[in-house]
Amino acid sequence: DPRCGNPATVAAYQEGIAYAVKSIAAATRSVSIYLDAGHGGWLGWKDNMKDFVSTVRGLHVAQHLRGFATNVAGYQALGEMCPEY
Repeated sequence: DPRCGNPATVAAYQEGIAYAVKSIAAATRSVSIYLDAGHGGWLGWKDNMKDFVSTVRGLHVAQHLRGFATNVAGYQALGEMCPEY
């Protein structure tokens, strides 16, 4: 998200992810690369999904990706309410 961090941080993130994906893809064809897509709840908002797609397109690595992983940190169960105490 370009609204997060200063320009140097955003550039380092974008360049770092693109470098990592391209380096892995160039080193071997026998791995499947999945990109962390963030918190499962965050992507549920239409505007956030558009931002995510725009960011991935801007990295120019889509041809190397097999897919995306979501909800890997701060796990949030789908369709389950928090228990009441």
